[in-house]
Amino acid sequence: SDRVKKQLGDRGLVPEDWGGSTVFVDVSAKKRINLDLLLEMICLVADIQNLKATPERSAVGTVIEAKLDRGRGAVASVLVQNGTLKNQDNFVVGNTFGKIRAMFDDRGRIVEAAGPSTPVEIVGLEGMPDAGDTFLVVSDRDKARGIGQYRKMREREAQLAKSSRVTLEGLADSIHQAGMKELPLILKGDVTGSVEVLADSLQKMSTEKVRIKVIHSG
Repeated sequence: SDRVKKQLGDRGLVPEDWGGSTVFVDVSAKKRINLDLLLEMICLVADIQNLKATPERSAVGTVIEAKLDRGRGAVASVLVQNGTLKNQDNFVVGNTFGKIRAMFDDRGRIVEAAGPSTPVEIVGLEGMPDAGDTFLVVSDRDKARGIGQYRKMREREAQLAKSSRVTLEGLADSIHQAGMKELPLILKGDVTGSVEVLADSLQKMSTEKVRIKVIHSG
């Protein structure tokens, strides 16, 4: 618990009992501990900080998870944080875009609209977004496609610049690692969140003798 608090404190989320302003609640969904207290604290913080959404505006949200479904193509779970997401809305998310063909709630039921603080699963993506990508509704499909393609091009340019850059430090690092064995891995998973966590964990297992390198993940 203290280790988690320290890690969050390092990122600017300092607990109240350590002199900070972030409310921490120790919970366990399995043992049903402090779940009511967590809800109370969320409502209290929202009330004190006057945190309010605007349901009338176009939807903005965040991708919680994304996966490839054999029958439906790319599917993403998104949390609507502001505005209302409606069926047939055009959107941009990360480096891709799409149009809402169908939305489902947490019980798999079809919904036509999703307001602030509502998680929904959406179908109609042109590509696969990443967990954590921002989701934004735009006026028309051409605008969505243009933004998505521009972002993808910028990402590709950044990757090419990164791979072609040779620095003195990089050269020294290569010489230092010349005697080190490398274990190249291709990592495939069912959802992007799991793949990210596994790739990060595997790379941290590198030692002075063997370096684990994830050459591709998906």
